[in-house]
Order: sequence, then structure tokens, then C-alpha cells
Amino acid sequence: MANAISVNDIYKRFGTVEALRGVSLEVAEAEKVVVIGPSGSGKSVLIRCINGLEVPDSGSIVVDGMDLSDRKVNARAVARDVAMVFQSYNLYPHKTVLENVTLAPIKVLKVPREKAEREGRAYLERVGLADKVDKYPDQLSGGQQQRVAIARALNMHPKIMLLDEPTSALDPEMVQEVLDVIKSLAETNMTIVMVTHEMGLAREAADTVVFMENGRIVEQGTPHYIFDETGNARIRSFLSKIL
Repeated sequence: MANAISVNDIYKRFGTVEALRGVSLEVAEAEKVVVIGPSGSGKSVLIRCINGLEVPDSGSIVVDGMDLSDRKVNARAVARDVAMVFQSYNLYPHKTVLENVTLAPIKVLKVPREKAEREGRAYLERVGLADKVDKYPDQLSGGQQQRVAIARALNMHPKIMLLDEPTSALDPEMVQEVLDVIKSLAETNMTIVMVTHEMGLAREAADTVVFMENGRIVEQGTPHYIFDETGNARIRSFLSKIL
């Protein structure tokens, strides 16, 4: 199977901080990869580099056949293929739920408004928010806002979905409703790379779990291997504190 994402020996510094130190990662089409590790290990920087939001100092990233270091690569083409869900929901407060979900397809993909709204309503129904189309973000709970953000990403019909700590800003009682949506996504043929502290989600939804620390990938393998079999003392110590 072809690779949807190829990350090759990337380095990224912020001042004196080496956020990524020679990271390489291959993600096959339709594979679900969950990246775990302590705070400050470079997980979010990696996912932002894959989305083109950060530019590595060296190394290369190829996403859906597009070399992100090639200046000829159209940022709009990357945006068309790759959707991102952030920790903070990044919804437009002055636009309704439906307007938030349809704005990018209409503006970026030039989808006719009627089609964007029809598909947007379908995705909102899929995330359990069919009755909230005319609400504004401040009328929704955090969990509902994050589900709108996921519906918005889905309405771009991406080949690849990146999720950066999608539940970290939520109150504990709101986490489950977002996890349920993400688990349903994991059953599709979409390629997904997700950074999360939710180990149950990593165990259930991932094909591959990647453990990062100090800007490097320490180990990767199946959920069963990482959670149950690895002999790596650092991973065992990390998991013992959060499981």
C-alpha cells in the first residue's frame, strides 16, 4: 500500500530549543497513527509540520505525493487533502454552526453553497449535532464545539485528518462525546494521525502507536506491543503514570 505521509529525518528548532531531532515516520494510506509521549516531546510540532503550519529546518515531508519543501506546491492543494482539528476549536464566533462548517468548502474548494450546506448538515448529523445548525459557538458546550470542528474538517472531504490533542481543552465529562466521534472516524478508510493523551483511544483506534520524547521517536508498534509488550523502561514508566 502506498504511503499517505512520508516524514524523512526532519529537524526543527525554536531558538535554542530543539523541538524535533531527526524524526522519520511513514504513514500508509488509511492507516490510523496515534502519537503519544510526555509534554514537550515534539508531538504537536510534528503534526504541525505535516500540515505545513511549521516548516522543518531540514529533512523532507511528502504528503499525498506533494513535497512540502517544494515551493511550487500549492498550499491550497495541501489544504484540500489535509484537514486539521486543533486543541482549541477555532470556530468563528459570529457565524452559525452551519456557516462554520460550510465556509471553507465554499471559499477554498469552490463548492456551491447548496451542496456545501447539504453535506455540512449530513456531517453535523454524523457528529450528533443536527439540531444545532443555527446556533452560535458560544451557545454550545466545549465538547459540542469540538464536534463542530470535526464536522467542519470532514466537510472538506480530506484524504488525511490530523488531530492535535482534540480533547485536551475539554472538561472531563465532555471528553467521551468527542472520543466517540473520533472512534467512528477510525472505522473509515481515511488516513488519520492524532496526538492524544487518551490512552484508551490510542489502544482502541490506532493501527500504530508512536512514542515520542525529547524530539525523537523512541519506539513505534501496534497498540498491543506498545501498551503490553514493550521492554522499553521509559515507555513503561510513562504509561504507568497515566494508565
